Formats: sequence, structure tokens, C-alpha cells
Amino acid sequence: MPKELIIRGLPRSLAHDGWWLASEGGASLDQTPPSTPPGNIMDHIRRFPRFAALILLVLLGDYLFWGYWPGLSLALFTWGIFVAVRFGSPARSRLLVSEGVLLLATLPVLEHVQLLSLVFLVTGLLGSVALLRVPPELKARESLLWLASAVFGLIKRVPTAGVLACVTQIRDWRTRAASHSSSSGTSVRTFLRNWAFPLGGVMILSALLISANPVLEHMLVRMLRVDFDLLVFVRRAMFWIGLALLIWPVLTAPAPDEAIALTLPELGAPRFLNAGSVFRALVLFNLMLALQSVLDFSILFGGASLPDGMSYATYAHRGAYPLLATALLAGGFALAARPFSERNPALKSMLLLWLAQNVLLTLSAAFRLDLYIDFYGLTYLRVHAVIWMGLVAIGLAMVAWQVQRGRSSAWLMLRVAALGAGTLYACAFINFAALIATDTLSRAADSDINIPTDWLYLCSLGHTAAKAMSTQVALQPIPHIPDWAHSCVHPDPTDPNWREWDFRTARVNGYLAANTQSEAQ
Repeated sequence: MPKELIIRGLPRSLAHDGWWLASEGGASLDQTPPSTPPGNIMDHIRRFPRFAALILLVLLGDYLFWGYWPGLSLALFTWGIFVAVRFGSPARSRLLVSEGVLLLATLPVLEHVQLLSLVFLVTGLLGSVALLRVPPELKARESLLWLASAVFGLIKRVPTAGVLACVTQIRDWRTRAASHSSSSGTSVRTFLRNWAFPLGGVMILSALLISANPVLEHMLVRMLRVDFDLLVFVRRAMFWIGLALLIWPVLTAPAPDEAIALTLPELGAPRFLNAGSVFRALVLFNLMLALQSVLDFSILFGGASLPDGMSYATYAHRGAYPLLATALLAGGFALAARPFSERNPALKSMLLLWLAQNVLLTLSAAFRLDLYIDFYGLTYLRVHAVIWMGLVAIGLAMVAWQVQRGRSSAWLMLRVAALGAGTLYACAFINFAALIATDTLSRAADSDINIPTDWLYLCSLGHTAAKAMSTQVALQPIPHIPDWAHSCVHPDPTDPNWREWDFRTARVNGYLAANTQSEAQ
């Protein structure tokens, strides 16, 4: 076995070209030099499309976002990221499905840019990227679990993967610089010895000539005059870096074999519970809820009197949110007690009665909140509370169905998640600001209601409530409008850039522009 020939003192290129000296019997014409050592240029070639896509996306983000409010630009930028990932993906399974998911996730942002629509946009982008890498041999349920695992993995990667990639690249550069420092030191010294004196002489001679010739000095100043703001440049550079750090984890999403399939655990009974304690607890809890329901119905529908000094509005406000919390705790207890009900029919009946009473309790809390809204009007918190109460009631009904039919915990979790996601998706298309403004101003026009109008809260609803406020004021006179609130009641249409466009703002601006023209005529 011949040993490797090492010729010390020769340049690295010549030593590498002498590979044939180590071959037995000399070199032959059909022999080829050994492969390029590790860390060769092929690694850079494979990474080049990703770096090129990263640079193009950062430039696109700068063009779309810098100096403008987000709007249509968010949808365009998201689709740009998806296209870059699509063409760089090794496997493009379920391409139409991933495009459909991203399209559905883009619609809320096109309707109106808000926190909820941004959550759907980011989640849809991560889900569509993960769908491109789903193994084609997986079945529907396995694909769904794999997809959830991949999306959660991307969510964990986004905050840190870009920074870690930068740190790794800097370490590689330092390692390569240290390995080449010995060979490059000689060339640097040679370059300085050959060019230091000529370049230094040119600089000194140029300074003397410029100081002696005002015309040349003036021409040079005009050529080098640059309108440069260092603070703006630093902020813009930080914006580029931030975009790159957010985009890079999506471009380098893990391959299908790097994702771990997500499994939904089956919820078991807690160790501190047993069948006897659960049965006794259900008997006591059902008695307490029955007493609460009787008192509620006697006050709300039977005409029973309230304690002295307490109004129906106060009674409704004090009871709505605690009863909702009680219903949520009841759902958790029902999930913990379900394993015992499978072996005991009497306990199963008590558990179903417990869930039915909690559904009734949730409806009672919603009725109380409705009374409070009738007296004080709508706000964002009260609207969200009404939606949440409806979800809790439906969720408790699902738990009762699960107990009755003996369904698994995965069955319940998937349907509850779908119910919540569907409700939030529908809420992204509802203009709650307009609903609140319409309700508040209709109360202000009603002379039978002596509740002062909160104009400060109305003006804080924003531009999306402008159409509702202008319409209500035109339909019915509103007494006692403060002078400073007229700009909220009769606002001027805005003129956003095309990057800031969305459907809701466009509809409001179209109405306000038409209303302004009709008033001018």
C-alpha cells in the first residue's frame, strides 16, 4: 500500500497537482485527480439559490413595506416567500392543496389588516410550506398529524433559526480564514511591499493638486455630494436584517424525514381521583348548579326581587363572567371524570346531567350579558364575551356527545380546534367596529335611554367605523354631539398607497367619497 507523498515547502497548488507521484507505476493518461476536499465549492453552489432567494425577498420586502403601512403588501410578500420555497422544495406533493391553504389564509388580510388576520396569514404560510414537504405515502389522518408537527416545528424555528445560521456561518468563515492565514500572509506582505509606496504617493500628490486647483476641488465636491442620513440608513439596514432573519427559517424548512409525527395523547384519569370521589362530587355539584339555575330563573323570568341597592345591570354584570369561568372548569372536570363513566352507568348519567346543567349555566350567563348590553351598549370586550360563551356552550355539548358515544380524546380535540379556528376565521371578516358604532349611536338617538354616549370610545374605534357613524347620524338626529367629535362622525376619505390597500378600508373610503360629493352638489 503506497503512502501519501507529502512534499513540504511547495505551494499548495503544486503539491495538489503532484497527486500522480503517489500512484504505483507512475501516472497514466486515464487517471483523474482526487475529488475536491470537504467544504468544497459544491456546498456553496447548493446554497446559492437560497441566498439568492433571500436577497430578492429582502429587496421585495423593502420595496413593499419601507415607509408604508401594511396592507396588500403583506399578501404579495407572503406569496413571494411561498413561490421561493415552492421552487426550492425537493418534493412538491399536494401542491394544489398548499396553494389553496395559503389562498384561504390570505383572504382575511385582503379584507382588513389586524392581529387576527396576521395570525391566519403566518399560520397559513407555515402550513402551506409544510404541505409541500408532506410525504406522499401518508394517509389523510397521518398527514394531518404530520402537518401539525411540521407547523409547530416551524413556529419554534422562526425566532432562532436565522440567528443560529448567522452564527454558524461566521464560525465557518473564521475557521477557513485561520486555515488559509499561513498561505495568505505571504501574499498580503508582497502586495503591501509592491503597492504601499505608489498608492501613498498618489494620495499625497492628489491632495496637493486639489488644494492648488479650486476648479478641480469644486468638481470633485459636486461628484461626491451624497444626500446621506446615517440614522435612516442604520434603521433600514436593521429592517433588512430583521426581514432576512424571519425569512431564512422558512426557506430552510426541514425535509419530510426530519419532522416528527405528532400524536394526540389519550387523556387518562388523574391519580387523585377515583370512581367514588367522582360520583360524590357530581352529586354535590349537580345540587349546587340546580340551586343556582332556580335562583337565576326566578330573578330573570319569575320577577323575583333583587337585594336593595342592586340594579339588573349590576346583577347581570356580576354574574356573567364568573358563570362562564364555572362552565370552563366544569368542562375540565368532565374530561377528567370521563374514564370512570365508561365502567359505571350511574356515574355516566350524573356526568351527562352535570354537562347539561353547565350548558344551561352558560346560556344564563349569556342572557345576563345581553341584559347588561341592553343597558350600557356594546364594546369589544362584550362582543368577544358573547362569542366565547357560544363556543363554551357548543364545546360542553361536544363533551357530552363524546361521553355518550365513547369517543376518544383525539376526536374531541380535533373538533374543538376546528370549531375555534372556524369561528375566528369568520370573525376576521366581520367589522365589529361598525357594529359597535351602530349600536351605540342608535342608543344615543333613543330618548328613552338616559345613558350618556361615550364619544371618546366611539372615536377610538378607528376609520373602519366611519361609514357606520356617518350613516347613523344621517338616518336619525343625534343630540349633543361634542364639537371635537365631528371629525369622527363626518371624517374625510383617506388616500392610501396601493401597498396599504384592503377591502374594508376601500369600502369605507368609497362611501365617504360618494357622501362628500353628494353633499357638495
